[in-house]
Amino acid sequence: VAHNSRRRGAQERARMSGKRQLFNKWKRPWRILKGDTVFVREGKDKGKTGVVTKVDRNKEHVYVEGLFLKKTTVKKSAEHPGGHFLTPSFTHYSNVALVDPESGRPTRTGYKFTEAGEKVRVSRGGTVIPFPEWTRKKPRQTAVGPKCTSESDVNKVTYQGGGFAASNVEM
Repeated sequence: VAHNSRRRGAQERARMSGKRQLFNKWKRPWRILKGDTVFVREGKDKGKTGVVTKVDRNKEHVYVEGLFLKKTTVKKSAEHPGGHFLTPSFTHYSNVALVDPESGRPTRTGYKFTEAGEKVRVSRGGTVIPFPEWTRKKPRQTAVGPKCTSESDVNKVTYQGGGFAASNVEM
């Protein structure tokens, strides 16, 4: 058994020694968003391009429109005739790459800030890749309701100086 310990990975060695490996999947931001055009690098649809329809960050899955279809069987019922159907499946987000809009080729991306202070995605070639249009599923409530704090209460001054901050200013 001792000779097998050299072949174990770092995570397994840490588990065996009692130390816990911390993995933070939010450490690096995702550069692939819903509505992006992506190039498939791995899998049965390798070499094809498509539009991302859904992103599941918890499972690290990406759904691409018209790609990674799997065959499912639906049983015959009163409201459905039944049979075999193609349903969309997922792939891991590392198996797709963002497409550069100028060259049409897959590219690696980063973030930069413009002079106006706006955050933009930039390909390794220097092309700005626009963020896809995004709308909320449920719009935020902006109407003033009975539980909202009134504007006069929000702007009311309740602290009248003095104390520690005032004594430091006089020094």
